[in-house]
Amino acid sequence: MQPYIIVPQQGSDQADEWMKLGVEAQSSGNLPKAQAHYGQALRLDPNHALATQNLAIVFAQSSLMNEALLTIERAAMMDGVHGVIQMNWALMALECDQIDAALAAAKRGIAISPNAQTRMALAMVLSTAGLPEQAIPLYQEILKEDPTHASAGPNVCFVQTLTTATPQDLLAQRQVWYKAHGYKGVKAAHTNDKTLTRPLRVGYVGGDFKTHSAAMIFRGAMGHPTSQIVPYLYSSLAVDMEKDGNTKLFKELAGDRWRDISTLDDEKADAMIRADQIDILVDLAGHTNGGRLPLFTRKPAPIQVTAWGFAHGTGCPEIDYFFADPVAIPDVERQHYAEAIYDLPCIVTYEVPPYDISTKSQLPYHKNDYVTFGTYARYEKMSDACLKTFGEILRRVPGSKLEFKDHGCRRPYAIRRIREAMPDIPKERLLFSIATSHHEHLQAYQQADLILDPFPHTGGVVCLEQLYMGVPMVTLYGTQASGRTSSSVLTQMGKTDWIAKTTEDYVEKAVAMVQDLPALGKIRKTLSAEFLASPVVNGYKEAVEAAYRAMWQTWCEKPKDS
Repeated sequence: MQPYIIVPQQGSDQADEWMKLGVEAQSSGNLPKAQAHYGQALRLDPNHALATQNLAIVFAQSSLMNEALLTIERAAMMDGVHGVIQMNWALMALECDQIDAALAAAKRGIAISPNAQTRMALAMVLSTAGLPEQAIPLYQEILKEDPTHASAGPNVCFVQTLTTATPQDLLAQRQVWYKAHGYKGVKAAHTNDKTLTRPLRVGYVGGDFKTHSAAMIFRGAMGHPTSQIVPYLYSSLAVDMEKDGNTKLFKELAGDRWRDISTLDDEKADAMIRADQIDILVDLAGHTNGGRLPLFTRKPAPIQVTAWGFAHGTGCPEIDYFFADPVAIPDVERQHYAEAIYDLPCIVTYEVPPYDISTKSQLPYHKNDYVTFGTYARYEKMSDACLKTFGEILRRVPGSKLEFKDHGCRRPYAIRRIREAMPDIPKERLLFSIATSHHEHLQAYQQADLILDPFPHTGGVVCLEQLYMGVPMVTLYGTQASGRTSSSVLTQMGKTDWIAKTTEDYVEKAVAMVQDLPALGKIRKTLSAEFLASPVVNGYKEAVEAAYRAMWQTWCEKPKDS
């Protein structure tokens, strides 16, 4: 649900009094009562714009989005001085995937009333539209006025990972967040038993213990309780074990060590973690939804790590380590991270899904009689430069087609933006598929002869899944960790010839690979097995356990808790 702004009453006549009652009911969650009260206000004053816009929010909160859009548009027609109406209209249109309408309303909102609320709405829409570079200045303007803004700080830290920002740029922005949100009180000392060889209590903090792409990575790293590692799971967002089978698996892994901290403030969560005597606390969310970085700045555990779920760094000096690798973060860039970089075999890993599915397939070319390129990552990861590069590849391979598959492809705006980036490519050569079940999504990868990895933010779990399904790919080595995940994986697999350093190199590699179809067909026979045998998967859990043990020894050998 979007962060709609409910406007309180602005006057004292009868309609305003009914509106006041509506706001009270709406704020307490009684939507039917709120709707009735706003209806009374509008009976008395049919042109009451603010009551109309609040009624639109009631419809949106009730998942009646068509009614919401119709009502908020009427509110905007009644009023030209409240930017908040345009802001809410933009967010409703965004929730309905109407990006053009969302952009127009958000821009009108800023023109009427340039403030944090209207800037936030436009920034959110721009990010979804695939224009993160335009969103960043808006977030930064909000933070200049209010450095403690709860959403702008983490949002801009995340959106930067969708751009060509450098690690130095990322650190500067994260330091702005840390200065505003880092805990400034006294951090209690840790009294953990320093026996070197005892089992370690490892706590994992995040909101994605459910069916989520991040979980597909960190579940493969967490493993299961062993004689040496005792996992505790701290869920920062509410989950539904009955509806989500993956949540049930996570809760079974934790047993009586499952903790719901979604309703706890940082002080209470800190106390809980200390009471559990956690030795190593792992952040799985960073600056994303469910992240609890302010909690980590209290230093509730003697050793703290960030990894997997948001593998980009946090800017928090209280987090001691960042699990990465030399490809994702070369030595020369490590000075731009608040955490010490701890190298694992790869910055990500993978757990095989529980499906009965073949990971070998013939080249689609033999069935289609034309080359099919595929790109199946999130639409928001594709910059204009990326789309233009894809267009050049299509020009170089006559008759070839490119399939885009993502939830974002349901948006007409996304299809139009992609087509406009390569206007000379006939429409029939661009294929658009929407999201499907995960099982079907895995099979869809095999519809491509060659995967074109997006940039500047490359595929995460999508990269891992494509290789598991036996489909070769080409990727571009990016300017920061988010643009190097695929490169890290391919390096560990010995496939460095699939990694391009420039967009021109990217085009040349993609064209050359599809010109040798027999070689591509041969690769598909063994690629999945090579992937599973590589350090990306094989031995990864053991490497993580060894890392924990080494960190523990380092801490225990310190003369005193720091």
